[in-house]
Amino acid sequence: MNDPFAEPSDTRQAILGAAFRALCEHGYANVTIQRIGDEFDKSPSPVYHHYDGKDDLLIDLLGFLLDEFEASVADGPVTEPPGEDAAAAGEDAPEVAPEEAFDRSAREQLDGYLTAAVDPASLDDAYAPDERFVTVMTELRSQAASDEAYRDHFDRSDRVFGEYLERLVREAATEVSGGGDDVSGGGDDVSGDERTVAASEVAATLQTFATGGMFRWATTKDGPWVEDSRRGIDRYLEAMLPLVETTGPDE
Repeated sequence: MNDPFAEPSDTRQAILGAAFRALCEHGYANVTIQRIGDEFDKSPSPVYHHYDGKDDLLIDLLGFLLDEFEASVADGPVTEPPGEDAAAAGEDAPEVAPEEAFDRSAREQLDGYLTAAVDPASLDDAYAPDERFVTVMTELRSQAASDEAYRDHFDRSDRVFGEYLERLVREAATEVSGGGDDVSGGGDDVSGDERTVAASEVAATLQTFATGGMFRWATTKDGPWVEDSRRGIDRYLEAMLPLVETTGPDE
């Protein structure tokens, strides 16, 4: 995974970049303000000036990364790259989610999301989460069990990713139907009137699978479950996508 803070535009981004690198290298338990200061290539004093402590800084880091992701998928179909206006608005921001990351079909993006959760080492993508990133995100999410600030962040993160997945599921369902009202699935024709499964339901299922998969991947050594679980979730998608409503609730 490439460093999304390789070219920071201000002091805040430089500090967040240092925190990102220190966190990925040392993990949550062993990352300290001193180690973040070492990555910052300055004394820790500017970090203390901007933040009350390690967790305050890490929550800001999480929020910044989520803001950048949310902005990258905010408008239009998520299978199309953002327009010139969106690019211009974010030209001073680190490249967290470039156009290439979304220049794939909706189903391919869903597959990438699921693989990143349960088998990140298999992804050959400079912008995909790598093993260390998945591990530290799992460590940070576990803090939400006893820290309200982390819980607030992951509540928001789940909403953002849930909306993203819901749009992807709806677009993947449209891809299955070839953009029309009828689709062949499992050997039977499924008409638009028979599309009774809400995209939000499928998105919630995928998100829960991914969250649980991340925890299992990060906390166990035995890996045969990965292939079995991926086959199962793939079968679920193949069965559900032809039944998903392809219009949103407000359309």
